[in-house]
Amino acid sequence: METIVQAKRVLEIFKEMSQIPRESGNEKGISDYIVNFAKNLGLEVHQDEIFNVVIKKAASPGYENRPSIILQGHIDMVCVKDHDSNHDFSKDPIANIIEGEWMHADHTTLGADNGMGAAMMLALLEDESQQHGPMQLLFTTNEETGMDGAFAIKEGQVTGDYLLNLDTEVEHDFTVSCAGGCHVHVKIPLLRDNNQPGYDAGLSITVTGLKGGHSGIEINEQRANANQVLTRVLYDIQQQYPISLASFEGGVKHNAIPSKAVAVLSVRSEDVAAIKTLLAYQEKQYQHEYSVQDPGLTFVVEDVPTPEIVYAEDTTEALITYIYLAQDGVHSVSKSIPNLVETSNNIAIVRENQHTIEILISIRSSNSNSLEFLTKKMMLLAKALGVAAERTGGYPAWEYDKGSKLEEQAISLHNEMFDTPANVNAIHAGLECGLLKGVLPNTQMISFGPTIVSPHTPTERVHLPSVENVYVYLKALLAKLQ
Repeated sequence: METIVQAKRVLEIFKEMSQIPRESGNEKGISDYIVNFAKNLGLEVHQDEIFNVVIKKAASPGYENRPSIILQGHIDMVCVKDHDSNHDFSKDPIANIIEGEWMHADHTTLGADNGMGAAMMLALLEDESQQHGPMQLLFTTNEETGMDGAFAIKEGQVTGDYLLNLDTEVEHDFTVSCAGGCHVHVKIPLLRDNNQPGYDAGLSITVTGLKGGHSGIEINEQRANANQVLTRVLYDIQQQYPISLASFEGGVKHNAIPSKAVAVLSVRSEDVAAIKTLLAYQEKQYQHEYSVQDPGLTFVVEDVPTPEIVYAEDTTEALITYIYLAQDGVHSVSKSIPNLVETSNNIAIVRENQHTIEILISIRSSNSNSLEFLTKKMMLLAKALGVAAERTGGYPAWEYDKGSKLEEQAISLHNEMFDTPANVNAIHAGLECGLLKGVLPNTQMISFGPTIVSPHTPTERVHLPSVENVYVYLKALLAKLQ
């Protein structure tokens, strides 16, 4: 498009990256692509055992005594598609469809989070006209499922005075702090019984049409959680009609608000019409409750073959009771930073394993004490119901280094270049800066990036003029940093 001038090569590289599968946990192909990219430029490159890549480039002539700089981004992506899409993320390229000022995919996530940042880094590498101090580029893996790549970085593997993270998703925003978090895995014993006599009909209930979204970014919008909505519906049916639950599944990613959940019931044929009437009434009630946040909320009710095997009563009771009572969404807001969610959780995934039904809960907070409180609350509820719960995947918050020299220079340059003033903020999502601070305690850090709307959803899109602006700004910042 006409507004893309300096960032044309960025979009070309992003298109090349979009041909390579890079779902979290499947990053070898994209990691090898980056290694070969560096080797073709004759640069020093290192790939570790989990496919993190570090590329080193000497300073431009005359810039040898400038501060050393780390550019950092992650190369994996969240892979989510529309429910009727046949896209196979293990082999199919991601479409790059441009409409006006925006790029999106074809009913899948686009991977601009954080692929566009990675593409900027590679474009800079091959630009011999770019002026910069000693520079290292750090490409990390598995950020979206647990920040495993950043966890694996060892002291001395990468060094620098300043680190520029390119994973912020609103142009003109500069992130200087982020939440920490962890996961709670609740495991309910999966006990099954034969279907009871008289339960001679089957019903499938699907909660769908929800926006979903990133549980660290859109959680403040209080969108509907499909897992919890479906549980509330099932509880109300139970109070009026005898039913047996045969299956329950919802959510696909730990950091995505679940947009769809499905349950299959065994019921009495004489109750089917009444249950459908109740569900039609409930649908209107939930559509009213979420009319602003999720106007597309829909219940799909279908007749299905009568299940022969159903969950045992103890399993059903524990599942419905836990999800019904569990906290979901915003728990508290910051008292010191306006409009910042401080603590939240997301009942992200409900799935059957061989011997258990697992409920995966993602918890975030910028306050360690509040994080502990909500985590223990989720685990204590499981204990009260007599089921197991395990805490995993903890990652630290990135604390604000107010008034750093890097922040001062970055904000000053931005405000010289753009009419829109820089917005220095903290975010509720997690960034790898918190983990990298552990091995780079004296490195000053800041994060920025182009505008990406609805990451982690099939409607993800990136604003192309912001890609141009951010890339032009990044080039200017590298040349100016003192």
